[in-house]
Amino acid sequence: MNVGFHRLALADFDELASGGGHADLVRYLRRTQLSKRLLALRAVLEDAAQQAPDDFARSGLAEAFRVLSTAQRQDPGPVESLLLTPGLGLWAMHCMRRIRGTVRPAVPLAEDLNMLAAFAVAAALRTGLDAEIRVFLRGGDLVVPSLGRIRTGNPGWAVARVQGGAVTVHAAADPQTTLRVNVIAAAGFGRGDLARQWLPLRTLSSSRWGQEIELALDDTDPARTLLDLPMSPGVADEEIDTWQHRLDEGWRILCHYDLSAAAAVAAGLGWVYPLRSTERAAELSASSGEAFGAVALTLPKDGVSFAAGLVHEFQHTKLSALIDLVALTDTAHDRLYYAPWRSDPRPVAGLLQGAYAYLGLTTFWDFRRLHQDGGEYAHFEFARWREEVWRALSTLRLSGAMTPLGLRFLDGMRSVVARHRQAAVPTGPQALAELTTADAWITWRLRNLQPAPTWITALARAWMDKDIAPPGEAGSRPLPGHRGLVYNQRLALTLLRLTDPKRFEAARQGVPHVLDGSVTAADQALAFGDVRSAADGYKEELAREPDRLDAWAGLVLCRRGSGEPGADVLTARPEVVLHLRRQVQELSSDQVDPDALAAWMSQTTR
Repeated sequence: MNVGFHRLALADFDELASGGGHADLVRYLRRTQLSKRLLALRAVLEDAAQQAPDDFARSGLAEAFRVLSTAQRQDPGPVESLLLTPGLGLWAMHCMRRIRGTVRPAVPLAEDLNMLAAFAVAAALRTGLDAEIRVFLRGGDLVVPSLGRIRTGNPGWAVARVQGGAVTVHAAADPQTTLRVNVIAAAGFGRGDLARQWLPLRTLSSSRWGQEIELALDDTDPARTLLDLPMSPGVADEEIDTWQHRLDEGWRILCHYDLSAAAAVAAGLGWVYPLRSTERAAELSASSGEAFGAVALTLPKDGVSFAAGLVHEFQHTKLSALIDLVALTDTAHDRLYYAPWRSDPRPVAGLLQGAYAYLGLTTFWDFRRLHQDGGEYAHFEFARWREEVWRALSTLRLSGAMTPLGLRFLDGMRSVVARHRQAAVPTGPQALAELTTADAWITWRLRNLQPAPTWITALARAWMDKDIAPPGEAGSRPLPGHRGLVYNQRLALTLLRLTDPKRFEAARQGVPHVLDGSVTAADQALAFGDVRSAADGYKEELAREPDRLDAWAGLVLCRRGSGEPGADVLTARPEVVLHLRRQVQELSSDQVDPDALAAWMSQTTR
């Protein structure tokens, strides 16, 4: 197994910078990932042998690698495809971290290392090689990557013998207990057939105008849990048709959007890890640079969501592969920044990743808004993300963290967004986009920025002494926060207004049970245009819960652009007013009106 050397033409680099990348370029990026996988695999073998020799011997890792190597010499193509499956990348990087002590899961190391044995079984089957391999059956199952899952019902160590397209599993605890599955013959059966022993990997496929895509819908790969995402425990048989229908809709949209872009997506993506919805997000999507070719998705609500999810995650996939080849940022730069799509501060690499993903989505929404089915929602998404991406790119350029190639990459991205910023958007969606952008920025500041404590104390004492507010100190600094996405009920109401205007109007008219009980009266009032009632409602919420950040953000939105005393301070530095109010309450037990504090501070700032 040899590692290749790779070069990228500057023209291809510039094409990627603009958000594009033709199918042949994507296939080239995919080939570079094979070298990365081989390097990671070698590192796991060497690290395990040197630093954990007992676990290395017990795991059967060396034997699994020998089978893989033999299979590759016999038939390189199928083995290289196996090495490029997302699970191997996730497994290899996890093992490297584990051996080096940066992660400490409860699973014995030998069991983690043995996951390579499943790839050896698959390689033997794919190439017609006879082999005998030590395997660990998690939950009694042997997952055969790219093929399916063998159910034995006997968890623990076992021996898998591959011969003539069949796998015979001998349980180590009871050598008399065996299970033989003819995997190659069984691969053509539906999931219901042979369900007690063999569950084939299910696939989705779609074709439009001669362009095809095929995606493995993988709800069995144990490595997928390493992504730390809400993985679906399994996709029921009756859900497969729904997944297929949504893909057909989404693929039609993508091919209509840009046939060459669709071809690139098909060349780069081949795996879907299904996610489950959470309380805070009905729809989720994610990807990882360690799992090139895979996207993690909840069941999309419609074809547009499926198409948008593929566009978004494919951008991450391309950029991650590029970053493996060239340095775009200074890895020593450790400052954290605002990322409009996240509730927590992000490093420059994360900010660049998000900006690139939303650059692709902005271009997609530009197409959708001019399509007859796009509507105001597409205008809103386009208007929102063109400004947020522009802001992120400006932050990156000023960060001092970009390499010369990184600056060139930013220039390519900026040229696309600059064109988008010249486009006209209807007044209604544009105003909603600006409100949502302000909401995200204000909420992020309240959640993550820490003003200088000495200044807050000085402000609090000056307030209580009825003195003039002292001049401000250096800007607030971001603190590392918990990972999260931007979402609140105000955004939910905005999306309802854009996607289901009849239901939104019914809620405005007071029709019962249109909105659930989690939507506060203040949020409703703001969405319905009653700013005064909304502000009063947010103040009532703060009287009950002084640190309720959603209420703070709502109040600031009510004051935004109002011209009222203190509105400028409250809008520009809401975290200062929040911490000041908290400090005054700690020192005096008084619950001070946020508007009064902001108005008092503004007298100094003028």
